[in-house]
Amino acid sequence: IITFTKNVLLDDRKNEVIIDGDFIKYERKKNLIYSKGKTKLQIKDKYKVNSKNIFYIRDLKKLYTKEETLIEDSENNFYILKDGFDFDFINEIIRSKKSTIIDQNNNKYNFENLIIDLKNNEIAGNELKVEFEKSYFGNEENEPLLKGRSSYSNNNELKVYKAVFSTCNIKNKKCRGWELNSDEFTHDKSKKIFEYKNSWLKIFDFRTLYMPYFNHPDPSVKRKSGFLTPSYSSSESFGVFFNTPYFKVLSLEKDLTFTPRFYADKSFLLQNEYR
Repeated sequence: IITFTKNVLLDDRKNEVIIDGDFIKYERKKNLIYSKGKTKLQIKDKYKVNSKNIFYIRDLKKLYTKEETLIEDSENNFYILKDGFDFDFINEIIRSKKSTIIDQNNNKYNFENLIIDLKNNEIAGNELKVEFEKSYFGNEENEPLLKGRSSYSNNNELKVYKAVFSTCNIKNKKCRGWELNSDEFTHDKSKKIFEYKNSWLKIFDFRTLYMPYFNHPDPSVKRKSGFLTPSYSSSESFGVFFNTPYFKVLSLEKDLTFTPRFYADKSFLLQNEYR
């Protein structure tokens, strides 16, 4: 056993791992390295690790700890592993019981029982909760949210099962004004659309509309035909009403918005706007 203290830098050139800490112990027979206290690691110029009390098994090329850890990859994605982690960097697989991933758009993905395959860019986990950056859907007053029982993601798609999606905030309300409850949610990253299967539209916790299939563009799409975000309001003269606008692209410089308005007394109003 060899123990190093105070400003220790260990460079494992064979496995391309650099460890920076204040107390590092090396057990030669087990080929085990233990870094006590705050520790920084650099792995293959791909991953930066900030943690503490880390164990590193050199033969198996594995890192593990029970402490909260922050990992940053070369594409500026951040992995906050709140309940420790196990990192197999031969296969580039991370496992953690409770985690948060922050993507390039500052959206937060919270998981339980997370498995990340960094080599193939695949993620699987339970109890997903996505906290989108507030202006991600074009309105800073929104509180966009996506959550589900389980999820799977790769380069082409994100799938969430038993999903709930809404952009509505809960300011001065006990619940969101509207939300979509779906058996299966898919973000098709190549087509840039959000898809929903077997969904119920809920207005203030009341089921109002069933849709076997529904889709809309993701926030990266600037202009595309389809339904816009529904809205509701009320007035002393007309009572409660619900708008379901539809946007139609006619050409590069022309478009049309058709907005039917439905009132609680079963009357309706049709509005058109041409630009």
